[in-house]
Amino acid sequence: MDRNSPRCATCTVLRCGSREKNKDIPASCPAAKYPDLIRETKEQYRLADNQAVIRGWLGVMSRVLDPDRAGEKYTWTRIHEIIEYAKIRGMKRLGIATCYALMPEAKLLSGILERSGFDVVSLSCLCGEVNPQEMGIPGDVFCNPILQAEVLNREKTELNIMVGLCIGHDILFLRYSRAETTPLIVKDRALGHNPVAALYQSNGFFRDRFTGRRS
Repeated sequence: MDRNSPRCATCTVLRCGSREKNKDIPASCPAAKYPDLIRETKEQYRLADNQAVIRGWLGVMSRVLDPDRAGEKYTWTRIHEIIEYAKIRGMKRLGIATCYALMPEAKLLSGILERSGFDVVSLSCLCGEVNPQEMGIPGDVFCNPILQAEVLNREKTELNIMVGLCIGHDILFLRYSRAETTPLIVKDRALGHNPVAALYQSNGFFRDRFTGRRS
């Protein structure tokens, strides 16, 4: 790897989050390495579609981080934020792309969204009736995330929500979805779909899983 490739995750200076803008920064800092991209991306934020997303985000954050209700930020679940974002954007028709194994969760989500006033379209990953052998894929089941995306495109959903799509299938869904898309559930079979728990435990009970060391 290029020694000057950005490594924000291990940076010890963290000038970007500091008020001390005169701090020296490492050569690997993207602010030093790619000043041209900083200028270009600033212009991208002026585009109408991107402005709409930013306004939605600002609207949600103005409520989540309302200084007059400081304690309430801990009551905002991801579902609340999705609902608020969609309402701020004036969205009416939402899509759910769900793994077949998470159909109960998708049903609960669909009910919550409908009670919040949205028209909801939902698709299981197994829709499509495709024989996996026809695709050169082993097994008896064929998940079809491309079809999920294309059906939601036809249904003209305005915001799609991913519920537990497998790694790879989520990538294909994002590639083909025309509507804005956000994840709600990321599949993690070992941790009840809470993958960040592995990070929290990576220096504790799980360290042998990732480093080979024994506790």
